[in-house]
Amino acid sequence: MQTILIIDDDPSLARTLELYFAGKGSLVLTAGNARDGLALWEAERPDMILLDVQLPDLEGPQVLKEAKARNYAGDVIMITAFQDTEATLEAIRHGAVDYLYKPLDLDALDLLIEKVARRKEERQELARLSHVITEVQKPNQIVGRSPAILEVVKAIARVAQSPTPVLIQGETGTGKELIAQTIHEQSAPREPFVAINCAAMVPTLLESELFGHEKGAFTGAVTRKMGKIQLAGAGTLFLDEIGEMPLDLQAKLLRVLETREYQRVGGLESLPLKARIVAATNRDLERMVRENRFREDLYFRLKVFVIHIPPLRERPEDIVPLCEYFLTRLNAELNKKVTRIPRRYLELFQAYPWPGNVRELYNILRRAVIHSPDEVLLLDEGWLQPPSAPPRDQDSGTDPWVPESLEEVERRHIERVLRYTGGNYGRACEILGISRPTLRKKIHDYGLSSLAEELRTTLSP
Repeated sequence: MQTILIIDDDPSLARTLELYFAGKGSLVLTAGNARDGLALWEAERPDMILLDVQLPDLEGPQVLKEAKARNYAGDVIMITAFQDTEATLEAIRHGAVDYLYKPLDLDALDLLIEKVARRKEERQELARLSHVITEVQKPNQIVGRSPAILEVVKAIARVAQSPTPVLIQGETGTGKELIAQTIHEQSAPREPFVAINCAAMVPTLLESELFGHEKGAFTGAVTRKMGKIQLAGAGTLFLDEIGEMPLDLQAKLLRVLETREYQRVGGLESLPLKARIVAATNRDLERMVRENRFREDLYFRLKVFVIHIPPLRERPEDIVPLCEYFLTRLNAELNKKVTRIPRRYLELFQAYPWPGNVRELYNILRRAVIHSPDEVLLLDEGWLQPPSAPPRDQDSGTDPWVPESLEEVERRHIERVLRYTGGNYGRACEILGISRPTLRKKIHDYGLSSLAEELRTTLSP
């Protein structure tokens, strides 16, 4: 027999619901205020709670918050008036499974209860066939048990104690900056770690950002500015997406590496380079050298010590430890307690090609944690669709054709490429075969600026 607790200060509504559920064979408890409702909740452990948003002694969301703090079980459906939207949203954040507006429609209530019961059964089945997270994870660590990741860790240990430049190669989202930070922590933890994204800077400003500038060096240079090299001190300067650096600036960087000295833009004073240079790229620099798009001498200077990070699809044995690590982080960040990963999801994860690599895994887990009401991870399996895959017709197995303008086709293609590259303009330009200014213009014209900015600023674990 199902036990239902009704917490509502409207006696007529509470009585109507009591008679309705009792007629369906449920044990029904009622309370007219929060204090009595919490007492019954603790004593009777109901399966379902219908909780009014507005109560005489405490608002519904606060009742729910207190119940969750006491670890009271049961699925909570909020009863709300239309003007209680903000309170309803707060209740959902605190764990309510759904809500109904007043005046109550009993048919809608029946459908909602059936849906809640079905969800509960699905969660119980997923919980039964799930992987339990038991390990306590340390923050900002390299995670994995594959031989490839073990080789990366060994390489870090070998290079950490020497000041040699390091080149980190790997696809978008594999964690190149984390590798750079780990090298830094193992070699100069008390010194600054300074990162600069060579693809995110306008080429004309990149030199000033890197070397600094003197007052009056160019229009707008109203004061002297320290560059990233100086800010890094004796620590680490991380040059992300080095393949996007303009050729003229590559020549200047090469000279800095050779002489260990540099000058601010517009300056004459020679300043020492004290920092270790760690560069990273998702590009094929050897091919770029052959195509005269990257300086050969700089490439050889950087590749003294190379660390290659394999894509996630080549190391499926790292999926489980990565999921455990990310869920530990996300639980702390989002105030959640997701400790079970259905084994079905782990199997899907291990079969999925992960075009966005570890970054994509993190973002899917984050999205799933937000949608998970209890300890079992819940996700929409449709999220695991490579962004470049065309839609399929479910009946014929062929691609449906819908007449579209050329402009709309181009817009959708650019959006897919941006998602595929994680917002990397350089990689997107390479795939699309267009220049960076052309890409920026099309992003603006097609209203994709918000998407591009979101991908570039949030798709990072």
